[in-house]
Amino acid sequence: ADIRFIGGKAAHFGFLRRTLPDESPHPALAITFDLWDSFLSQQVSPGMSLGQFIQSKLADHTYPPNVPALRSDLDAIRSAIQNTADFTPEQRAIITASLQSAGLTGANIRFRSSTNVEDAENFSGAGLYDSFSGCLEDDLDGDTAGPSWCDPTEAKERGVFRAIRKVYASFYNEN
Repeated sequence: ADIRFIGGKAAHFGFLRRTLPDESPHPALAITFDLWDSFLSQQVSPGMSLGQFIQSKLADHTYPPNVPALRSDLDAIRSAIQNTADFTPEQRAIITASLQSAGLTGANIRFRSSTNVEDAENFSGAGLYDSFSGCLEDDLDGDTAGPSWCDPTEAKERGVFRAIRKVYASFYNEN
């Protein structure tokens, strides 16, 4: 029943933890789809939400696709998600508090998709989306200069909000 709120993998994560407690990530946290919905509702240009921008880029595509045009539009969507859209201060505070409460601090956190249409009876979406790691401390250290707090060999900071946006952008990969 929770699949509609957090996706299939996250909804069944408790089963994985009970079955393979030593081989499954701990601690873990699922982020609900309402964050995605709210992210889509933000304004990315005057009078246009991110969701409307995405719809406008995809509206004219039909099957079979004009692949070069589709690639260009998907690239523009991914760019808008990663480079234009951002989380509100309120969303950042909730995400930060949730990650801290779950004990997800001091190390890279792996963010991955768990959509509600990824693993249906007649469709397996395994591998369609990308996963990314982020370091909460990079977002909380008061600067944007590297290196990453969690991985000093990374010259740039690799914050969790960047990682989440990159996962969101992967929803619009070519595959």
